[in-house]
Amino acid sequence: MKALGGAFVILAACLLAAGYAFWPAPPATTSLAIGGDFRLMHESGVELDTAEAFKSQPMLVYFGYTYCPDVCPTTLMDMVSASEATDVEEALVFVTIDPARDGAADLLAYTDLFTPALHGFTGDAASIEDVKADWAIYAARHDTEEFSDYLMDHTTLIFLTDRQHRVVEVFRGGTAPDVMASAINAQF
Repeated sequence: MKALGGAFVILAACLLAAGYAFWPAPPATTSLAIGGDFRLMHESGVELDTAEAFKSQPMLVYFGYTYCPDVCPTTLMDMVSASEATDVEEALVFVTIDPARDGAADLLAYTDLFTPALHGFTGDAASIEDVKADWAIYAARHDTEEFSDYLMDHTTLIFLTDRQHRVVEVFRGGTAPDVMASAINAQF
């Protein structure tokens, strides 16, 4: 009988723990503070502050790198297509996560493959790390035997900001351009 009582205590503790684990979290009372303006080297070769360069303009922001074999070019193409389908004059911003290989001239050649309206940004490693931290971006070098050079694992989100450059919408990589365009038009 004592064993049965102990089993009930254990069962009750497990039920309480499971109930706590699956209890919904309270709703957020404040928005997630990510994003914001930054000052980095623009693809034109001059340091640029997004607060000044894109004043009162919403931004579509993506973090990637020019050596990316698949995700970055596809996502940037979707971002550009979405922008072209909106009624909004948003700034298109591409920030490298690989400043060791992506200099200003490299970014200019790369972004112009998509559209001259796409602005590439680079900087020294510390500056890029600061911007990545502000935007909650993950990136890590990935060496593999299949490729002669390294790849970068990284966050594949597109951020939409308001006119004060606060993040108001986040799109996953692979989001259809028409879905992004509808969400952008709805925001503005």
